[in-house]
Amino acid sequence: MTRFLLLLFLLIPVSTAHSEESADNTTLELVKKALSAEAAGDYKTTYSIWESLYEKGDYKAAVSAGLMHRQGTGMPVDYVKAMDWYLRAVNYNADAMNNIGILYRDGLGIKKNRKISYLLFLTIHMEGMGDEETVMRANRNLRQEIDELPLIERQEALCYSLGYMAAYVESRGNTQKSPREIREIGKQPRVRDLGWWAPGEVGEFTCPVNT
Repeated sequence: MTRFLLLLFLLIPVSTAHSEESADNTTLELVKKALSAEAAGDYKTTYSIWESLYEKGDYKAAVSAGLMHRQGTGMPVDYVKAMDWYLRAVNYNADAMNNIGILYRDGLGIKKNRKISYLLFLTIHMEGMGDEETVMRANRNLRQEIDELPLIERQEALCYSLGYMAAYVESRGNTQKSPREIREIGKQPRVRDLGWWAPGEVGEFTCPVNT
């Protein structure tokens, strides 16, 4: 079982390192230096610091590096490299999960799959993963999916297991197993059966055979 799967099954609170609560003084000084370099247009230094912090176990730094690729900050926009960085951090950081959801939602550097993005945002929202700002960002993205994604597609997404969502994300949409096959591994519950809702809140619907 991959750590991402373990994270989702056990719903372990994810790290928000380089927050002031968790980072040591050296890390905080490097973060300040990176932000100052970015403000001065020295993106090479900024990126180098994020790389260095990530190598020391700061997964928020990986998210920051990925964001530079996604936004084209001091470099060409590269969604594939952004995904590379987010996947390095997704086991530990809810912002990485949220940002991966955005890539799937908008089809940036990867095949669009709004059912997967819906589940990623929903998981952060329902489990309160990350800090308050992360949850708020995920909530805004979740509301957009609820407004724009047809009900039948949201219902099908709820028929997936968290294991399928994790396998899909980790394989970048190239998982060789169907949702049903992955659900059978360890008899994983469907998302709709995780106890996240009050009785009757989700409504009755039939799951497709392949889920």
